[in-house]
Amino acid sequence: MHQKGKKIIISVIVPTHNRADILVMCLKSLKTQSLPPDLFEVIVSDDGSNDNIQAHIQGFLDDTSFNCVYLRQEKAGANPARNNAIKHSRGEILLLINDDILASAKMLEEHFNTHKKYPGESDSVLGKVTIYPSIDNSFFTTLHLDASFDLWKGMEFLDWKAFYTCNISVKKSFLDKYGYFDTGLNWHEDLELSERLSHHNLRVIYNPAALGYHNHNLDEGQFLNIAKKEGKALAIWYKKSPHLKETLASIGFYPGLPFYKRIKYIFADIIMNSYSIPVFLPLARSLQTKHPRQALALYRKIFQSIKRKSIRDELQKES
Repeated sequence: MHQKGKKIIISVIVPTHNRADILVMCLKSLKTQSLPPDLFEVIVSDDGSNDNIQAHIQGFLDDTSFNCVYLRQEKAGANPARNNAIKHSRGEILLLINDDILASAKMLEEHFNTHKKYPGESDSVLGKVTIYPSIDNSFFTTLHLDASFDLWKGMEFLDWKAFYTCNISVKKSFLDKYGYFDTGLNWHEDLELSERLSHHNLRVIYNPAALGYHNHNLDEGQFLNIAKKEGKALAIWYKKSPHLKETLASIGFYPGLPFYKRIKYIFADIIMNSYSIPVFLPLARSLQTKHPRQALALYRKIFQSIKRKSIRDELQKES
């Protein structure tokens, strides 16, 4: 990966849908990178938005000092939008982020330097994502985001389960050879891709200095809706690839566990279910201020119960 003239090294892939204001903040952060602007491009891949995104970002498209490309497709989902951008990209490295990620000033430079250190085609780089400082750090954002990244503190080499599209970079040639995103999934698409890539020696290198900020605070309803999405996606993934039953069990597909390990969930769902959750939620809310740790623990149990029900509901549907 040599710096030669105006050669694009990194293509930043940003799928978006109906979030023009948030997208503009994302692009502003990418415009102030320490990495020289002639080394990277930003591809905004619009999934059929109706809020005239192109007009909102026209200033970035017209700015000759900033390589910004706008693509549009009829609404089909984030994965087709990502795939479309990848096909049009010019960089050797693809940096996959979301439109609500605000890049720290050295985020791209850190990805670039880590890829120089680990130039293998199957080497990818995960940057850290945490809450944008100016928004309230809610219980639910902490549970969903920071808790995941906290698991990897002090670690450098991670497995395929850490391939998060909120801030992950990968060699384009690797995806060209072994596949893009599955357009049939609307959640866990990053892990579905990385599981496939793991059979071709995918390695995830964690560099927390490649820092991005999540500019989106979750409320209770959004947090619990993630549980439904995760459960549904795992069940759909299983129906598409039943041979991965045990693998999926390692990321929450509890029907893939041996029966003796599922017993605890059977008992848990007798206590925590769609009838009792409306009773437990007010209790969790009341604990937030004075007993936050107990509130977090209770919300985790509610989340997992909803996720398991979502798995069962999807499995009961006809394929």
